[in-house]
Amino acid sequence: MSGRAGLRKGAWDLRGKKALVTGAAGAFGSATVEQLRARGASVVGLDLQKSDDVIECDLTQADQIPGAVAEAVERLGGLDLLINNAGIGVPALAGEVPDAVARKVIEVNLFAGWGVTAAALPVLRAARGRVIFVSSGLAYVTLPLAASYLVSKRAIDTYADALRIENGRAIDVSVIYPGYVPTPIHDASLARGVDLGLFLPAETVAQVVGTIVSVAGAARPPRNRASTRSTGLAVGFARHLPSVADRVVRWRTNSQRRKGGLGEWTDKLGKI
Repeated sequence: MSGRAGLRKGAWDLRGKKALVTGAAGAFGSATVEQLRARGASVVGLDLQKSDDVIECDLTQADQIPGAVAEAVERLGGLDLLINNAGIGVPALAGEVPDAVARKVIEVNLFAGWGVTAAALPVLRAARGRVIFVSSGLAYVTLPLAASYLVSKRAIDTYADALRIENGRAIDVSVIYPGYVPTPIHDASLARGVDLGLFLPAETVAQVVGTIVSVAGAARPPRNRASTRSTGLAVGFARHLPSVADRVVRWRTNSQRRKGGLGEWTDKLGKI
């Protein structure tokens, strides 16, 4: 899956570009920062963990975002590229009332990127810059036990579409869809017996980050891009043949349930 956005015809050289990366202390974020710097970009990060080039910011606290973005822009001397990478995931049933944890997933995965983008937008528009959202193949490959994560990742697509329509002549907007990468974001799910690796092709951090940086420097950045061909096929299949994809997910889930492979959720979920 891919698409085209923007009106530029020349290459977008990352040398000298000024970039802001959220979730900069995480697996994808830290590697993205490293790769952007290797291409000659100046990079500042936002994360809960502060360091020399990472500004401390709790992205679930909306009042912290404008100041953190302003500090990043001041340090960089402008802003050309924003990569919204911060994300978390925990199990959640669609039939249960969303608790504080489920709400936090949506806050971090959706509203944090929305808030950071809004705070950075005037500078990005002035620079005719770029915004990249790191979503997930699970934005379209729908599976049980991850309702808040699925909702947040699908919503990123819609927000990116709205941002693109409103600002399409001033900025480029792209969405990246990683497959399953065994990073700490999945620890909470694995601890409770939910293995998302059953439903998406396995990928590496290098493949995902390579895709992010490739899109960041593309002459014509794509509207949407999966980080591997296999994940792109899975997402395309789920988008165009959703009922068939649902049957595959049900089959795999029921198979795991019979083996007791859904941890504490085995009895709660039942046969689907």
